[in-house]
Amino acid sequence: MSTFWRAPLDQRSKPLKLAAVVVASAGLIRWADVHFGYTWVRESFPPSSGVLPVVVAELAALLWYVLPVAGVVCLLHGRERVWRELGLRGNVGRAVGYAMAFSSPMLLGYAWAGRAVEISAVPLLVLAQFRAAFREEVFYRAFLFGQLFRHGRWGLVPAVGLNALVFAFGHLSQASTPLQGAAIFAVTFVGAVWFAWLFVAWQYEVWLPVGLHFFMNLWWELFRIDETAFSGSLGAEVVRVLTVGASVAWTVGMVRRRGGVALPPGSLWWQRMREVRPDVGS
Repeated sequence: MSTFWRAPLDQRSKPLKLAAVVVASAGLIRWADVHFGYTWVRESFPPSSGVLPVVVAELAALLWYVLPVAGVVCLLHGRERVWRELGLRGNVGRAVGYAMAFSSPMLLGYAWAGRAVEISAVPLLVLAQFRAAFREEVFYRAFLFGQLFRHGRWGLVPAVGLNALVFAFGHLSQASTPLQGAAIFAVTFVGAVWFAWLFVAWQYEVWLPVGLHFFMNLWWELFRIDETAFSGSLGAEVVRVLTVGASVAWTVGMVRRRGGVALPPGSLWWQRMREVRPDVGS
C-alpha cells in the first residue's frame, strides 16, 4: 500500500485538498443514497414484511452514511482519530439529559395539543427517529461542516452555509406547494445553523445535536403534529423556538461562567489556524 493511504492527509497536504476530498465524498455519499441507497433498502426490506426487516432496514440506512464517512475520516486523519473526528467522544448520558430538558417545551406543548400515535407504533418510531438523527448529525455536522471548519480552514459562515444548504435541500421532498417548500427550507436551514453552532460550542461533541434532533423529531411525530418539518401552527412553532432558545441560553451562560467564548475570534469567514477549539467544556 502506498504512503498516500498510510499517512493522514492533513499532515502532508494543504487544507484546500482536504476540503475538496470532504466536499466531493459528501456529495458522492448523498448522491448514492438518493439514487441507490434508499431504493435498495426499501426494496430489500419492505415495511409490509414484518418488524425484523424494518429494524434491519433502519440499521442499513444508518450505516449507508456512517460507514463511508468513517472510511473517509480514517484516510484523512488515521484510524485512531475517527471516533474523535466524528464527535462521538464525550458523555452520552449528559448530552441526552440536556437534550431532553431543552426539548421539554415541545414535549409538553405537543402532548397537550396533539394526539398520540398507537402504543404499538412507538418502538419503530423511536428507532426511525434515532436513525435519522444519528446519521444526519454525523454526516452533516461532524463530517461535512466539522471537517471544513476544523481542518479545512473554512470560517463558520461558508462552512455552515454549505452544510445548511445541503441539509435544507434534502428536506424539500416533504413539500407539496412552493410556499410550503419555502417554509420547510427556512426551518431546516436555521436548524442546520443552530446544530452546527452547538457542535462547535460543545467542543465538537455530536451527542447534544443528535439528542436534540432525536427528541424534537420524536415529539413531533409521536403526537402527530404534521407530516412535514413545518406545521404552519403558531403554537407548534413557538414551543420549538423555546427549545432552541433554552439550548442557546444555557450554552452562552456556560461559556460566560467559564470565562471563554463559544465561537473563537477570527473564525467567521476564514481561519489561519488549522483547527479551532472553543472554550466550552463538559
